[in-house]
Amino acid sequence: MPQRITRGNVLPVVQLEIDRTGKIHTEMTDLHRDATISNTLLEALYPGIRVATVDVPREPLSDYEQNQVAQTLAHLEFEGVRYALAGASSSAKEGKFYAVEAGYERAVAERFQNCSEAAVVYFGILVGPCKSRIELPECRVMVVDDPELGTNDCRGWIKRSLFGKLNLPPGRFYQFRLAFAKTQAKGGFKVMEDDVAELVEADIILPSSSLKPAYIGPSRLSRWIHGSAKVFDGPVVLGIREVSRDLAFRSSYTLIEHAPPESLEEEIAPRAREQAGKLKAAVDGGDMDELLGILGTAEAQKEVLEGESVAPDPGYTSVENTILEAVLKADGSGSLVRFPWVQTQLQRRLASWAFKASTAGALSFPAFALADDGFLVASDGEVYCSADWMPKEAACTRLACRDLLVVRYPIRTKEDLLPLFNLGTSELTSLLTQRLKDRGCPMREAEIVDQIVMRQLRLEGTLLLHSETAKRNGGDYDFDTICVVEGDRFPKFVADRFGYQERLDNQKKKLPKKRSPWFTLPYVALQAKGNQIGSITDLKTSCLAAGRPDLAEQLAVELQAALDQLKHGTRPNWEVLKSVRGEVPKAPWLDAKTAERVADLPQTLEVLPTDGIGRLYNSIRPLIEELFREQRTISDFRGLVMTGKHYPERYYDEALKLCRMYAARVGEITAKRDKLEQAVKEAEAALEAVKDDRRERSKAGFRLGQAKSTLHSWEKSRKEIKALISQIQKWGETRKGDRRLWLQALFDAASKGSGNGSVCFYAFPQEMVDAIAERTGGRRVVVAMPELCDGEVEVDAEGRVYLVGDPDGSGALAKRLLYEGQVTTEGDVLRDFGRSGQPVAVGKVHPFPIVPGRGEVRDGKVYFPGTVQRPQVHSKTRGQAKHV
Repeated sequence: MPQRITRGNVLPVVQLEIDRTGKIHTEMTDLHRDATISNTLLEALYPGIRVATVDVPREPLSDYEQNQVAQTLAHLEFEGVRYALAGASSSAKEGKFYAVEAGYERAVAERFQNCSEAAVVYFGILVGPCKSRIELPECRVMVVDDPELGTNDCRGWIKRSLFGKLNLPPGRFYQFRLAFAKTQAKGGFKVMEDDVAELVEADIILPSSSLKPAYIGPSRLSRWIHGSAKVFDGPVVLGIREVSRDLAFRSSYTLIEHAPPESLEEEIAPRAREQAGKLKAAVDGGDMDELLGILGTAEAQKEVLEGESVAPDPGYTSVENTILEAVLKADGSGSLVRFPWVQTQLQRRLASWAFKASTAGALSFPAFALADDGFLVASDGEVYCSADWMPKEAACTRLACRDLLVVRYPIRTKEDLLPLFNLGTSELTSLLTQRLKDRGCPMREAEIVDQIVMRQLRLEGTLLLHSETAKRNGGDYDFDTICVVEGDRFPKFVADRFGYQERLDNQKKKLPKKRSPWFTLPYVALQAKGNQIGSITDLKTSCLAAGRPDLAEQLAVELQAALDQLKHGTRPNWEVLKSVRGEVPKAPWLDAKTAERVADLPQTLEVLPTDGIGRLYNSIRPLIEELFREQRTISDFRGLVMTGKHYPERYYDEALKLCRMYAARVGEITAKRDKLEQAVKEAEAALEAVKDDRRERSKAGFRLGQAKSTLHSWEKSRKEIKALISQIQKWGETRKGDRRLWLQALFDAASKGSGNGSVCFYAFPQEMVDAIAERTGGRRVVVAMPELCDGEVEVDAEGRVYLVGDPDGSGALAKRLLYEGQVTTEGDVLRDFGRSGQPVAVGKVHPFPIVPGRGEVRDGKVYFPGTVQRPQVHSKTRGQAKHV
């Protein structure tokens, strides 16, 4: 096959959901890239493959319910297409799995050696989006034992001439995904020069640790050289997922809780006070760039590499982050901060920032991709290589400070803050030069600096560690990201850790991996579900706040079990967790995490003398004012969108219909949240009522766990809101004619109501920002919106109907978000929304069961899936390496 380099191949994904009874539903369609996977190994390996994501209930399931869900997972069918469960990515903990068209099941299973656990853990290699992907008809891939040929744990080499075809920035560390033969690999790449590659006869060198699962198949592995090395020669698909660059981590209470009291009072609190002052000054001075920088939302608008996605704060959608920043930057009057939707978004971000400032000091720490000290060079026709030659007590990065703490999240214990000294360039060069000289290498120091230090060690955005040092807090070289607490900025914090007597060995253990047959995949997948990392972390935090480090150390074991759940099938000991919860009170400030306004954060809290974070909270929270308190309605902003032109009346009619539909859907979503919250309250009351009955208490506790998990997963995903936003965007995207006129009609319709105007920002983001800049004398800002993809037309579970359209004439289907009607289970035919925002009944049909799915409109009639009812609507060269 010819060589192909791709950056934007998109594979649509059907989104399915299984409820606790085992019934399949289609998820509310999200028209963003969330509904596709792009530039993946899977699409290159199996062109035209159809893929589905399958969400299962996140809440605990009874044995019966688990069996029903497993049965459905084993026999998936949607719209006449049979799908087979294929595996998962890290999202398995959240109950999300992948299925592929059934005809591809055997091929996929063979890639994972017909092992269910391997598929659950490693299928993500195939579906992870890549910045750049290359398909090679012939490539030499050498597999060696770690750390032969200068490799290390999950870190390999790529030939420079091959790397050059990927069009990526040089001098970095690169996260890769690779598929060849019937296996796949993951890890990090450094670049080796072509002369080395020709001497060892390999284009890519992989450590055996990169192969997932370990390669045990027959072979096209052609020959054995360099001890254990095996060489494969054949077609390869290579993708680069990430490139190292300068990063910064926001502080977290899980880090700050390990700081000594004097650091909290003299180093952390003063910086938090300073940030609080800067925030107020930015608001008073109308400096929106400064405000956004402090709040941390500006990342959404940073220029990024082609194909790169920037993950937003998980509490918000990327759409909201992006539009908000653009609006504030475009506003020349400073008045838009009081626009209802803008204020709502700002208040949420301010509340989140205020909590982080009060519990973690609003600090930032330099962050890096974790890399190793391995090198591989050629001199006078000989190959020289080495790995793990740096001192174990050293790190190497481009920071000026000498002493530092290297931190990898999640933090299990204080031992995870690694106290190390920073190895400077001159020291690094001196150690390396002497090592090579002792091994008879003829390279001069200048050559060593150029070919090794600068090209393979001092890579931008990286921090080097000996592999045994990296393992102390669970790290390897598959692009783990770490942060650094600098000794010159936080001398008391760093000195305290250097003086700390370690009590625990946190080094990551290599646990055995289970190998269950392929037919057990549905049950193995369900066992992988459940993510207790956050709750265990907060319980550990409460132990430290209560002055019980002994209990926190017990929980570190359970936290590691939760972290190992996907790979090794371990689970936290519930009896230990229950016992600890009975011994320590919850740190009171943890409840403030969910506040949506600064005013919802208590000014002070009653905290224990041992609660350092609680004392920090009481010191910082009173300094943070509730900003933007003046409330305005959308009607106060009438005239913001004016073009000087007149729009057709049909524009207004359609806009009004959209506003009413949008308001009704938001109301439904809000009502659903209220219902879930009420279910938790009722379950709590039921548990309290039977607390003295051991058997009934266990049942009530299970039901409470289900209710809480359902509410938590619903709030965390915000699936319905995201889907609604994407549908509004698709509606705006497909409006023909002058888009500013469409916006004017929509704004006129929205501003006569009592909503917050969000529909205008979602439907016409760029036009809205342009209008703000024009009417306020501001500057034009380009809204970097996520690219949309085509949606599908479905009748939802409530019988609501949307039409299929071809808005751009391309022949591609796209949902045209016009509410055409609804048929209720009682047979009422509803059309449009009245002034009350409620749907209006316009007729009656014989009741029939509503089956969600693909519908069809023909001759003015809706053909519902799974029924014959047709309610009418009106249309619209080989060398031996010298290890040194």
